Amino acid sequence: MNGKYLSQAVKILVLVSLAGVSVTAEANPPSRPPSGYNDAGVQLNRTREYIEREQIARRIQEERNKQQSEVEAEKGSEQGEASGSVLFLLQKVVIDDSQVLSQAEIASVTDKYVGHEVSLQKLNRLVSELNKLYEDKGYLTCRAVLPPQTIKEGIVHINLVEGRTGQLIMDGNKSTNSRYIQNRLHLHKDRIDNVHELNKDLLRFNSTNDVQLRIFMQAGEEAGTTDYVITAYEPRQHNFTVYTDNAGSDSSGLWRAGMFYTNKSLTGNRDTLMVSGIFSEGTKSGSFAYNTPVGRSGTKLGVQYSANSVHIIDGDLEPMNVRGNSNSYGVSLTQPLIVTEHLKSDVALEYSRQSSKTDFLGIHWVDDTISGYTASFSMMNYGKSSVIFQKHGYRIGDWENIDGQNKDFGKYQFNGLYQKVYSGGQMLTGRLDGQWSSTSYLPSAEQFYIGGAYSVRGYKESLLGGDHGVAVSLEYSVPIAKAVSAFTFIDYGSVYGDSAFEDHILMSTGIGVKATLAQNFYSSLTLGVPLRRELNGSEAGKTRLHFMFNGQF
Repeated sequence: MNGKYLSQAVKILVLVSLAGVSVTAEANPPSRPPSGYNDAGVQLNRTREYIEREQIARRIQEERNKQQSEVEAEKGSEQGEASGSVLFLLQKVVIDDSQVLSQAEIASVTDKYVGHEVSLQKLNRLVSELNKLYEDKGYLTCRAVLPPQTIKEGIVHINLVEGRTGQLIMDGNKSTNSRYIQNRLHLHKDRIDNVHELNKDLLRFNSTNDVQLRIFMQAGEEAGTTDYVITAYEPRQHNFTVYTDNAGSDSSGLWRAGMFYTNKSLTGNRDTLMVSGIFSEGTKSGSFAYNTPVGRSGTKLGVQYSANSVHIIDGDLEPMNVRGNSNSYGVSLTQPLIVTEHLKSDVALEYSRQSSKTDFLGIHWVDDTISGYTASFSMMNYGKSSVIFQKHGYRIGDWENIDGQNKDFGKYQFNGLYQKVYSGGQMLTGRLDGQWSSTSYLPSAEQFYIGGAYSVRGYKESLLGGDHGVAVSLEYSVPIAKAVSAFTFIDYGSVYGDSAFEDHILMSTGIGVKATLAQNFYSSLTLGVPLRRELNGSEAGKTRLHFMFNGQF
Protein backbone atom coordinates (compact mmCIF):
# COMPACT_ATOMS: atom_id res chain seq x y z
CA MET A 1 0.00 0.00 0.00
CA ASN A 2 2.81 2.43 0.94
CA GLY A 3 4.54 1.63 -2.36
CA LYS A 4 1.38 2.55 -4.23
CA TYR A 5 1.13 5.98 -2.58
CA LEU A 6 4.84 6.55 -3.12
CA SER A 7 4.41 5.84 -6.82
CA GLN A 8 1.50 8.26 -7.04
CA ALA A 9 3.45 10.95 -5.18
CA VAL A 10 6.33 10.58 -7.61
CA LYS A 11 3.93 11.01 -10.54
CA ILE A 12 2.52 14.17 -9.00
CA LEU A 13 6.02 15.59 -8.64
CA VAL A 14 6.68 14.77 -12.28
CA LEU A 15 3.45 16.50 -13.29
CA VAL A 16 4.37 19.58 -11.31
CA SER A 17 7.69 19.66 -13.11
CA LEU A 18 6.03 19.25 -16.50
CA ALA A 19 3.39 21.87 -15.87
CA GLY A 20 5.93 24.44 -14.77
CA VAL A 21 3.67 25.83 -12.06
CA SER A 22 5.09 28.89 -10.35
CA VAL A 23 3.93 31.15 -7.59
CA THR A 24 4.29 34.10 -9.94
CA ALA A 25 2.56 33.35 -13.22
CA GLU A 26 3.86 36.48 -14.92
CA ALA A 27 7.48 35.64 -14.18
CA ASN A 28 7.17 31.98 -15.15
CA PRO A 29 4.20 31.47 -17.48
CA PRO A 30 2.56 28.02 -17.41
CA SER A 31 3.81 25.65 -20.06
CA ARG A 32 1.92 23.04 -22.05
CA PRO A 33 -0.22 20.54 -20.13
CA PRO A 34 1.20 17.04 -19.77
CA SER A 35 0.25 14.35 -22.25
CA GLY A 36 -3.18 12.92 -21.45
CA TYR A 37 -4.27 15.98 -19.53
CA ASN A 38 -7.98 16.53 -20.17
CA ASP A 39 -9.20 20.02 -19.31
CA ALA A 40 -12.94 20.25 -18.64
CA GLY A 41 -13.07 23.81 -19.98
CA VAL A 42 -11.58 22.74 -23.30
CA GLN A 43 -14.09 19.91 -23.58
CA LEU A 44 -16.97 22.28 -22.82
CA ASN A 45 -15.85 24.79 -25.45
CA ARG A 46 -15.44 22.01 -28.02
CA THR A 47 -19.01 20.88 -27.38
CA ARG A 48 -20.31 24.42 -27.86
CA GLU A 49 -18.32 24.78 -31.09
CA TYR A 50 -19.83 21.54 -32.40
CA ILE A 51 -23.36 22.77 -31.64
CA GLU A 52 -22.67 26.13 -33.32
CA ARG A 53 -21.24 24.40 -36.39
CA GLU A 54 -24.38 22.27 -36.72
CA GLN A 55 -26.57 25.35 -36.34
CA ILE A 56 -24.73 27.11 -39.17
CA ALA A 57 -25.20 24.05 -41.42
CA ARG A 58 -28.95 24.00 -40.67
CA ARG A 59 -29.16 27.74 -41.25
CA ILE A 60 -27.59 27.39 -44.70
CA GLN A 61 -30.00 24.60 -45.62
CA GLU A 62 -33.02 26.57 -44.38
CA GLU A 63 -31.99 29.60 -46.45
CA ARG A 64 -31.81 27.45 -49.57
CA ASN A 65 -35.36 26.21 -49.00
CA LYS A 66 -36.95 29.60 -48.41
CA GLN A 67 -40.01 30.75 -50.33
CA GLN A 68 -40.32 33.69 -52.69
CA SER A 69 -40.48 36.90 -50.65
CA GLU A 70 -42.90 38.96 -52.72
CA VAL A 71 -46.60 39.72 -52.42
CA GLU A 72 -48.64 37.97 -55.09
CA ALA A 73 -51.66 39.70 -56.59
CA GLU A 74 -54.80 38.08 -57.90
CA LYS A 75 -54.71 38.13 -61.68
CA GLY A 76 -57.48 40.32 -63.01
CA SER A 77 -58.57 41.29 -66.45
CA GLU A 78 -56.78 44.25 -67.93
CA GLN A 79 -58.83 47.05 -69.44
CA GLY A 80 -58.32 46.46 -73.13
CA GLU A 81 -57.99 49.14 -75.71
CA ALA A 82 -61.30 49.90 -77.41
CA SER A 83 -61.45 49.55 -81.14
CA GLY A 84 -62.40 52.38 -83.45
CA SER A 85 -60.74 55.52 -84.67
CA VAL A 86 -63.15 58.29 -83.58
CA LEU A 87 -61.15 61.42 -82.75
CA PHE A 88 -62.13 64.40 -80.63
CA LEU A 89 -60.41 67.35 -79.02
CA LEU A 90 -59.73 66.63 -75.35
CA GLN A 91 -60.48 69.82 -73.44
CA LYS A 92 -60.36 68.61 -69.85
CA VAL A 93 -59.85 65.49 -67.73
CA VAL A 94 -61.86 65.27 -64.52
CA ILE A 95 -60.32 62.82 -62.03
CA ASP A 96 -61.47 61.77 -58.55
CA ASP A 97 -59.54 63.01 -55.52
CA SER A 98 -56.64 60.73 -54.60
CA GLN A 99 -55.07 59.88 -51.24
CA VAL A 100 -52.02 58.48 -53.01
CA LEU A 101 -51.26 60.55 -56.12
CA SER A 102 -50.55 64.27 -55.92
CA GLN A 103 -52.12 66.78 -58.31
CA ALA A 104 -48.69 67.33 -59.85
CA GLU A 105 -48.22 63.61 -60.51
CA ILE A 106 -51.66 63.38 -62.13
CA ALA A 107 -51.04 66.50 -64.20
CA SER A 108 -47.73 65.06 -65.46
CA VAL A 109 -49.82 62.44 -67.26
CA THR A 110 -52.97 64.32 -68.29
CA ASP A 111 -51.21 67.45 -69.59
CA LYS A 112 -49.70 65.37 -72.41
CA TYR A 113 -53.21 64.71 -73.77
CA VAL A 114 -55.28 67.81 -72.96
CA GLY A 115 -55.53 70.16 -75.95
CA HIS A 116 -54.85 67.37 -78.44
CA GLU A 117 -57.08 65.19 -80.56
CA VAL A 118 -57.44 61.80 -78.93
CA SER A 119 -59.05 58.47 -79.66
CA LEU A 120 -60.42 55.89 -77.25
CA GLN A 121 -57.13 54.02 -77.57
CA LYS A 122 -55.24 57.09 -76.36
CA LEU A 123 -57.64 57.53 -73.44
CA ASN A 124 -56.93 53.94 -72.40
CA ARG A 125 -53.23 54.70 -72.69
CA LEU A 126 -53.71 57.70 -70.37
CA VAL A 127 -55.41 55.42 -67.84
CA SER A 128 -52.55 52.91 -68.12
CA GLU A 129 -50.02 55.65 -67.36
CA LEU A 130 -51.96 56.62 -64.24
CA ASN A 131 -51.96 52.98 -63.15
CA LYS A 132 -48.22 52.86 -63.77
CA LEU A 133 -47.84 55.69 -61.24
CA TYR A 134 -49.71 53.60 -58.68
CA GLU A 135 -47.56 50.55 -59.40
CA ASP A 136 -44.29 52.47 -59.22
CA LYS A 137 -45.27 53.84 -55.81
CA GLY A 138 -46.28 50.38 -54.59
CA TYR A 139 -50.05 50.78 -54.42
CA LEU A 140 -51.28 47.72 -56.29
CA THR A 141 -54.75 47.96 -54.75
CA CYS A 142 -55.34 51.28 -56.50
CA ARG A 143 -56.54 51.57 -60.08
CA ALA A 144 -57.61 54.26 -62.52
CA VAL A 145 -60.70 53.29 -64.53
CA LEU A 146 -62.31 54.81 -67.62
CA PRO A 147 -66.05 54.34 -66.97
CA PRO A 148 -68.72 54.21 -69.69
CA GLN A 149 -69.79 57.79 -70.39
CA THR A 150 -71.05 60.24 -72.96
CA ILE A 151 -68.31 62.70 -73.77
CA LYS A 152 -69.57 66.28 -74.02
CA GLU A 153 -67.56 69.38 -74.85
CA GLY A 154 -64.34 67.32 -74.80
CA ILE A 155 -64.55 66.59 -71.06
CA VAL A 156 -63.61 63.06 -69.91
CA HIS A 157 -64.20 61.60 -66.44
CA ILE A 158 -61.74 59.06 -64.95
CA ASN A 159 -62.52 57.23 -61.72
CA LEU A 160 -59.85 56.35 -59.15
CA VAL A 161 -60.51 53.21 -57.14
CA GLU A 162 -58.11 53.22 -54.18
CA GLY A 163 -58.71 49.96 -52.40
CA ARG A 164 -58.46 49.79 -48.63
CA THR A 165 -57.18 46.80 -46.72
CA GLY A 166 -59.98 44.44 -45.79
CA GLN A 167 -59.56 41.14 -43.98
CA LEU A 168 -56.21 39.60 -42.99
CA ILE A 169 -56.68 35.88 -43.43
CA MET A 170 -54.09 33.71 -41.65
CA ASP A 171 -53.34 30.14 -42.72
CA GLY A 172 -50.79 27.51 -41.72
CA ASN A 173 -49.53 29.20 -38.53
CA LYS A 174 -50.12 26.31 -36.15
CA SER A 175 -47.24 27.19 -33.82
CA THR A 176 -46.96 30.93 -34.50
CA ASN A 177 -49.23 33.56 -32.98
CA SER A 178 -51.16 35.53 -35.61
CA ARG A 179 -50.36 38.75 -33.77
CA TYR A 180 -46.62 37.98 -33.97
CA ILE A 181 -46.89 37.88 -37.77
CA GLN A 182 -49.28 40.80 -38.22
CA ASN A 183 -47.23 43.11 -35.98
CA ARG A 184 -44.28 42.72 -38.37
CA LEU A 185 -46.18 43.58 -41.56
CA HIS A 186 -47.35 46.99 -42.84
CA LEU A 187 -51.00 45.98 -43.10
CA HIS A 188 -53.73 47.99 -41.41
CA LYS A 189 -57.44 47.42 -41.82
CA ASP A 190 -59.32 50.20 -43.66
CA ARG A 191 -56.08 51.84 -44.82
CA ILE A 192 -54.47 52.02 -48.25
CA ASP A 193 -51.32 49.96 -47.76
CA ASN A 194 -48.12 50.11 -49.79
CA VAL A 195 -46.97 46.85 -51.35
CA HIS A 196 -43.35 48.04 -51.62
CA GLU A 197 -43.26 48.44 -47.83
CA LEU A 198 -45.02 45.12 -47.44
CA ASN A 199 -42.44 43.40 -49.66
CA LYS A 200 -39.64 44.82 -47.50
CA ASP A 201 -41.41 43.52 -44.39
CA LEU A 202 -41.88 40.14 -46.01
CA LEU A 203 -38.22 39.86 -47.01
CA ARG A 204 -37.00 40.82 -43.52
CA PHE A 205 -39.46 38.46 -41.85
CA ASN A 206 -38.48 35.51 -44.04
CA SER A 207 -34.77 36.27 -43.57
CA THR A 208 -34.90 36.59 -39.78
CA ASN A 209 -37.37 33.80 -38.95
CA ASP A 210 -37.42 30.09 -39.59
CA VAL A 211 -41.12 30.29 -40.53
CA GLN A 212 -41.68 31.53 -44.09
CA LEU A 213 -44.60 33.66 -45.30
CA ARG A 214 -46.33 34.04 -48.65
CA ILE A 215 -48.93 36.76 -49.14
CA PHE A 216 -51.69 36.67 -51.76
CA MET A 217 -53.99 39.60 -52.56
CA GLN A 218 -57.60 39.00 -53.53
CA ALA A 219 -60.77 41.04 -53.93
CA GLY A 220 -62.31 41.81 -50.56
CA GLU A 221 -65.76 40.80 -49.42
CA GLU A 222 -66.62 44.48 -48.92
CA ALA A 223 -66.73 46.80 -51.90
CA GLY A 224 -63.53 48.78 -52.40
CA THR A 225 -61.39 46.53 -50.20
CA THR A 226 -58.59 44.02 -50.76
CA ASP A 227 -58.15 40.95 -48.56
CA TYR A 228 -54.68 39.55 -47.83
CA VAL A 229 -54.21 35.81 -47.43
CA ILE A 230 -51.06 35.24 -45.34
CA THR A 231 -49.84 31.65 -45.55
CA ALA A 232 -47.17 30.47 -43.11
CA TYR A 233 -44.82 27.59 -43.94
CA GLU A 234 -43.54 26.41 -40.58
CA PRO A 235 -40.75 23.96 -39.82
CA ARG A 236 -41.53 21.18 -37.41
CA GLN A 237 -41.98 22.72 -33.97
CA HIS A 238 -40.53 19.86 -31.92
CA ASN A 239 -37.26 18.26 -33.00
CA PHE A 240 -35.54 15.37 -31.25
CA THR A 241 -32.06 14.45 -32.46
CA VAL A 242 -29.97 11.54 -31.26
CA TYR A 243 -26.42 11.06 -32.38
CA THR A 244 -23.26 9.12 -31.74
CA ASP A 245 -19.67 9.59 -32.88
CA ASN A 246 -16.10 8.72 -31.94
CA ALA A 247 -14.97 12.33 -31.57
CA GLY A 248 -14.36 12.07 -27.85
CA SER A 249 -11.05 11.92 -26.02
CA ASP A 250 -8.95 8.75 -25.71
CA SER A 251 -8.46 9.49 -22.02
CA SER A 252 -12.10 10.18 -21.10
CA GLY A 253 -14.07 8.14 -23.61
CA LEU A 254 -13.65 7.99 -27.37
CA TRP A 255 -17.27 7.13 -28.20
CA ARG A 256 -19.88 9.73 -27.44
CA ALA A 257 -23.67 9.68 -27.54
CA GLY A 258 -25.96 12.64 -27.32
CA MET A 259 -29.50 13.90 -27.58
CA PHE A 260 -30.83 17.31 -28.58
CA TYR A 261 -34.35 18.65 -28.13
CA THR A 262 -35.41 21.84 -29.88
CA ASN A 263 -38.70 23.69 -29.59
CA LYS A 264 -38.76 26.27 -32.36
CA SER A 265 -41.68 28.31 -31.04
CA LEU A 266 -42.00 27.81 -27.31
CA THR A 267 -44.60 30.53 -26.66
CA GLY A 268 -45.81 31.03 -30.24
CA ASN A 269 -43.46 33.96 -30.84
CA ARG A 270 -40.72 32.02 -32.68
CA ASP A 271 -38.67 31.83 -29.49
CA THR A 272 -36.37 28.83 -29.51
CA LEU A 273 -35.53 26.49 -26.66
CA MET A 274 -32.74 23.93 -27.05
CA VAL A 275 -31.67 21.36 -24.47
CA SER A 276 -28.84 18.90 -25.11
CA GLY A 277 -26.87 16.20 -23.39
CA ILE A 278 -23.64 14.51 -24.52
CA PHE A 279 -22.10 11.53 -22.75
CA SER A 280 -19.06 9.28 -22.97
CA GLU A 281 -17.53 6.82 -20.54
CA GLY A 282 -15.74 9.56 -18.64
CA THR A 283 -17.61 12.70 -19.71
CA LYS A 284 -21.06 14.09 -19.03
CA SER A 285 -22.14 17.36 -20.63
CA GLY A 286 -25.41 19.27 -20.77
CA SER A 287 -26.55 22.60 -22.13
CA PHE A 288 -29.59 24.85 -22.25
CA ALA A 289 -30.18 27.75 -24.64
CA TYR A 290 -33.11 30.09 -25.18
CA ASN A 291 -33.49 32.79 -27.86
CA THR A 292 -36.41 35.16 -28.25
CA PRO A 293 -37.18 37.97 -30.71
CA VAL A 294 -37.02 41.51 -29.33
CA GLY A 295 -38.87 44.20 -31.27
CA ARG A 296 -39.97 43.89 -34.88
CA SER A 297 -36.72 44.20 -36.84
CA GLY A 298 -35.30 40.73 -36.16
CA THR A 299 -33.31 41.51 -33.01
CA LYS A 300 -32.85 38.44 -30.79
CA LEU A 301 -31.93 38.08 -27.14
CA GLY A 302 -30.30 34.83 -26.08
CA VAL A 303 -29.29 33.17 -22.83
CA GLN A 304 -27.36 29.93 -22.43
CA TYR A 305 -25.98 27.69 -19.73
CA SER A 306 -23.77 24.62 -20.10
CA ALA A 307 -21.87 22.35 -17.75
CA ASN A 308 -19.79 19.19 -17.88
CA SER A 309 -17.76 16.80 -15.79
CA VAL A 310 -14.69 14.86 -16.93
CA HIS A 311 -13.07 11.79 -15.40
CA ILE A 312 -9.93 10.33 -16.95
CA ILE A 313 -10.49 6.61 -17.41
CA ASP A 314 -7.45 5.67 -19.53
CA GLY A 315 -3.82 6.66 -20.04
CA ASP A 316 -0.90 7.58 -17.78
CA LEU A 317 -3.06 9.79 -15.57
CA GLU A 318 -5.82 7.24 -14.99
CA PRO A 319 -4.42 5.97 -11.62
CA MET A 320 -4.42 9.51 -10.24
CA ASN A 321 -8.20 9.89 -10.17
CA VAL A 322 -8.11 13.00 -12.34
CA ARG A 323 -11.51 14.69 -12.31
CA GLY A 324 -12.65 18.00 -13.67
CA ASN A 325 -15.80 20.02 -14.09
CA SER A 326 -16.71 23.20 -15.88
CA ASN A 327 -19.74 25.42 -16.27
CA SER A 328 -20.53 28.56 -18.19
CA TYR A 329 -23.36 30.96 -18.80
CA GLY A 330 -23.83 33.71 -21.32
CA VAL A 331 -26.14 36.43 -22.59
CA SER A 332 -26.19 37.62 -26.20
CA LEU A 333 -27.94 40.19 -28.39
CA THR A 334 -28.04 39.82 -32.18
CA GLN A 335 -29.18 42.51 -34.62
CA PRO A 336 -29.64 42.00 -38.40
CA LEU A 337 -27.99 44.69 -40.53
CA ILE A 338 -28.43 44.08 -44.26
CA VAL A 339 -31.19 41.76 -45.43
CA THR A 340 -31.74 41.02 -49.14
CA GLU A 341 -32.63 37.98 -51.22
CA HIS A 342 -28.94 37.14 -51.63
CA LEU A 343 -27.23 38.59 -48.56
CA LYS A 344 -27.80 38.60 -44.84
CA SER A 345 -25.53 40.17 -42.24
CA ASP A 346 -25.82 40.78 -38.52
CA VAL A 347 -23.85 41.97 -35.52
CA ALA A 348 -23.84 40.43 -32.06
CA LEU A 349 -22.61 41.23 -28.58
CA GLU A 350 -22.16 38.48 -25.99
CA TYR A 351 -21.08 38.28 -22.37
CA SER A 352 -19.97 34.93 -20.95
CA ARG A 353 -18.46 33.59 -17.76
CA GLN A 354 -16.85 30.16 -17.36
CA SER A 355 -15.41 28.32 -14.37
CA SER A 356 -13.19 25.24 -14.70
CA LYS A 357 -11.71 22.99 -12.02
CA THR A 358 -9.48 19.91 -12.17
CA ASP A 359 -8.31 17.71 -9.28
CA PHE A 360 -5.44 15.18 -9.11
CA LEU A 361 -5.88 12.69 -6.24
CA GLY A 362 -8.25 15.14 -4.61
CA ILE A 363 -5.73 17.99 -4.84
CA HIS A 364 -6.84 21.13 -6.71
CA TRP A 365 -4.74 21.48 -9.85
CA VAL A 366 -6.78 23.90 -11.96
CA ASP A 367 -9.30 26.46 -10.75
CA ASP A 368 -9.86 29.04 -13.49
CA THR A 369 -12.57 31.64 -13.90
CA ILE A 370 -12.84 33.36 -17.26
CA SER A 371 -15.24 36.16 -18.12
CA GLY A 372 -15.37 38.31 -21.22
CA TYR A 373 -17.23 40.11 -23.97
CA THR A 374 -17.34 39.13 -27.63
CA ALA A 375 -18.37 41.47 -30.44
CA SER A 376 -18.93 39.77 -33.78
CA PHE A 377 -20.05 40.40 -37.34
CA SER A 378 -21.33 37.64 -39.62
CA MET A 379 -22.43 37.64 -43.23
CA MET A 380 -23.93 35.05 -45.56
CA ASN A 381 -23.96 35.51 -49.36
CA TYR A 382 -26.05 33.33 -51.66
CA GLY A 383 -25.58 32.73 -55.35
CA LYS A 384 -27.58 30.47 -57.63
CA SER A 385 -25.40 27.49 -56.74
CA SER A 386 -23.05 28.74 -54.04
CA VAL A 387 -22.94 30.14 -50.53
CA ILE A 388 -20.25 32.03 -48.61
CA PHE A 389 -20.38 32.40 -44.83
CA GLN A 390 -17.97 34.45 -42.76
CA LYS A 391 -17.86 35.46 -39.12
CA HIS A 392 -15.43 37.87 -37.51
CA GLY A 393 -15.24 38.28 -33.76
CA TYR A 394 -13.08 39.95 -31.17
CA ARG A 395 -13.12 38.81 -27.57
CA ILE A 396 -11.72 40.60 -24.52
CA GLY A 397 -11.76 39.07 -21.09
CA ASP A 398 -10.28 38.49 -17.67
CA TRP A 399 -8.78 35.26 -16.35
CA GLU A 400 -8.35 34.43 -12.66
CA ASN A 401 -6.27 31.32 -11.86
CA ILE A 402 -6.01 29.05 -8.82
CA ASP A 403 -3.58 31.45 -7.11
CA GLY A 404 -6.07 34.31 -7.36
CA GLN A 405 -3.93 36.11 -9.94
CA ASN A 406 -5.70 38.02 -12.72
CA LYS A 407 -4.71 38.49 -16.33
CA ASP A 408 -6.46 40.31 -19.16
CA PHE A 409 -6.55 38.84 -22.66
CA GLY A 410 -7.82 39.64 -26.13
CA LYS A 411 -8.17 37.60 -29.30
CA TYR A 412 -9.57 37.82 -32.85
CA GLN A 413 -11.49 34.84 -34.26
CA PHE A 414 -12.55 34.01 -37.81
CA ASN A 415 -14.80 31.30 -39.25
CA GLY A 416 -15.39 30.95 -42.97
CA LEU A 417 -17.25 28.50 -45.21
CA TYR A 418 -17.62 28.25 -48.98
CA GLN A 419 -19.87 25.76 -50.79
CA LYS A 420 -20.35 25.39 -54.53
CA VAL A 421 -22.79 22.92 -56.08
CA TYR A 422 -22.01 21.61 -59.56
CA SER A 423 -24.05 19.60 -62.02
CA GLY A 424 -25.11 16.18 -60.88
CA GLY A 425 -25.02 17.16 -57.22
CA GLN A 426 -21.23 17.38 -56.93
CA MET A 427 -20.12 19.80 -54.23
CA LEU A 428 -16.95 21.66 -53.30
CA THR A 429 -16.65 22.74 -49.66
CA GLY A 430 -13.91 24.93 -48.24
CA ARG A 431 -13.44 25.93 -44.60
CA LEU A 432 -11.12 28.40 -42.94
CA ASP A 433 -10.94 28.94 -39.18
CA GLY A 434 -8.39 31.01 -37.34
CA GLN A 435 -7.45 32.84 -34.18
CA TRP A 436 -4.93 35.53 -33.33
CA SER A 437 -4.33 36.66 -29.77
CA SER A 438 -2.76 39.86 -28.51
CA THR A 439 -1.94 37.97 -25.29
CA SER A 440 0.57 35.19 -24.62
CA TYR A 441 -0.27 32.13 -22.55
CA LEU A 442 -4.02 32.17 -22.90
CA PRO A 443 -5.97 29.94 -20.52
CA SER A 444 -6.46 26.50 -22.06
CA ALA A 445 -10.18 27.07 -22.66
CA GLU A 446 -9.40 30.12 -24.82
CA GLN A 447 -6.66 28.56 -26.97
CA PHE A 448 -7.05 27.43 -30.58
CA TYR A 449 -7.00 23.66 -31.13
CA ILE A 450 -6.42 21.49 -34.18
CA GLY A 451 -6.90 17.79 -34.79
CA GLY A 452 -9.99 15.61 -34.94
CA ALA A 453 -13.19 14.93 -36.86
CA TYR A 454 -14.18 18.60 -37.05
CA SER A 455 -10.70 20.04 -37.60
CA VAL A 456 -7.72 18.19 -39.13
CA ARG A 457 -9.02 14.68 -39.72
CA GLY A 458 -6.78 11.67 -39.18
CA TYR A 459 -5.53 12.89 -35.78
CA LYS A 460 -6.80 12.72 -32.22
CA GLU A 461 -9.27 15.34 -31.06
CA SER A 462 -7.71 18.68 -30.04
CA LEU A 463 -4.23 17.20 -30.38
CA LEU A 464 -2.38 20.55 -30.48
CA GLY A 465 -3.29 23.92 -29.02
CA GLY A 466 -1.83 27.42 -28.98
CA ASP A 467 -2.59 31.10 -28.57
CA HIS A 468 -2.79 31.57 -32.34
CA GLY A 469 -3.78 29.13 -35.03
CA VAL A 470 -5.36 28.41 -38.39
CA ALA A 471 -7.21 25.41 -39.84
CA VAL A 472 -7.99 24.97 -43.55
CA SER A 473 -10.05 22.24 -45.19
CA LEU A 474 -10.95 21.49 -48.81
CA GLU A 475 -13.46 18.74 -49.60
CA TYR A 476 -15.04 17.50 -52.84
CA SER A 477 -18.04 15.18 -52.82
CA VAL A 478 -19.66 13.19 -55.62
CA PRO A 479 -23.03 11.36 -55.46
CA ILE A 480 -22.65 7.62 -56.01
CA ALA A 481 -26.27 6.65 -55.31
CA LYS A 482 -29.59 8.37 -54.66
CA ALA A 483 -28.81 9.23 -51.03
CA VAL A 484 -25.11 8.37 -50.84
CA SER A 485 -22.09 10.49 -51.73
CA ALA A 486 -18.36 9.84 -51.56
CA PHE A 487 -15.82 12.54 -50.81
CA THR A 488 -12.12 13.21 -50.63
CA PHE A 489 -10.40 15.94 -48.66
CA ILE A 490 -7.17 17.58 -47.60
CA ASP A 491 -6.85 19.30 -44.20
CA TYR A 492 -4.18 21.58 -42.76
CA GLY A 493 -3.78 23.14 -39.34
CA SER A 494 -1.11 24.94 -37.37
CA VAL A 495 -0.86 26.60 -33.96
CA TYR A 496 1.56 29.26 -32.78
CA GLY A 497 2.55 31.13 -29.67
CA ASP A 498 4.74 30.64 -26.62
CA SER A 499 2.52 27.85 -25.32
CA ALA A 500 2.61 25.81 -28.56
CA PHE A 501 4.74 22.70 -29.07
CA GLU A 502 7.78 22.75 -31.36
CA ASP A 503 5.99 20.50 -33.85
CA HIS A 504 2.90 22.61 -34.39
CA ILE A 505 1.65 21.68 -37.87
CA LEU A 506 -0.84 18.95 -38.82
CA MET A 507 -1.68 17.83 -42.37
CA SER A 508 -3.90 15.03 -43.59
CA THR A 509 -5.84 13.68 -46.52
CA GLY A 510 -8.40 10.95 -46.88
CA ILE A 511 -11.70 9.70 -48.23
CA GLY A 512 -15.14 9.15 -46.85
CA VAL A 513 -18.78 8.40 -47.51
CA LYS A 514 -21.97 10.16 -46.40
CA ALA A 515 -25.44 8.67 -46.51
CA THR A 516 -28.97 9.86 -45.82
CA LEU A 517 -31.20 7.02 -44.66
CA ALA A 518 -35.00 7.29 -44.72
CA GLN A 519 -34.79 11.11 -44.91
CA ASN A 520 -34.35 11.64 -41.15
CA PHE A 521 -31.16 9.63 -40.56
CA TYR A 522 -27.70 10.73 -41.56
CA SER A 523 -24.36 8.96 -41.26
CA SER A 524 -20.76 9.57 -42.31
CA LEU A 525 -17.58 7.51 -42.20
CA THR A 526 -14.20 9.15 -42.84
CA LEU A 527 -10.76 7.60 -43.22
CA GLY A 528 -8.10 10.18 -42.38
CA VAL A 529 -4.44 9.68 -43.28
CA PRO A 530 -1.95 11.90 -41.37
CA LEU A 531 0.77 13.35 -43.58
CA ARG A 532 2.88 14.43 -40.59
CA ARG A 533 3.24 11.61 -38.08
CA GLU A 534 6.33 12.47 -36.02
CA LEU A 535 5.07 14.99 -33.49
CA ASN A 536 6.97 16.10 -30.39
CA GLY A 537 8.49 12.75 -29.56
CA SER A 538 5.43 10.64 -30.37
CA GLU A 539 4.04 9.14 -33.53
CA ALA A 540 0.51 9.55 -34.85
CA GLY A 541 -1.27 6.47 -36.18
CA LYS A 542 -1.12 5.61 -39.87
CA THR A 543 -4.86 6.16 -40.24
CA ARG A 544 -7.82 7.16 -38.12
CA LEU A 545 -11.51 6.45 -38.69
CA HIS A 546 -14.08 9.10 -37.85
CA PHE A 547 -17.70 7.96 -37.57
CA MET A 548 -20.89 9.93 -37.00
CA PHE A 549 -24.58 9.02 -37.02
CA ASN A 550 -27.63 11.12 -36.16
CA GLY A 551 -31.35 10.73 -36.47
CA GLN A 552 -34.17 13.23 -36.15
CA PHE A 553 -37.65 12.51 -34.85
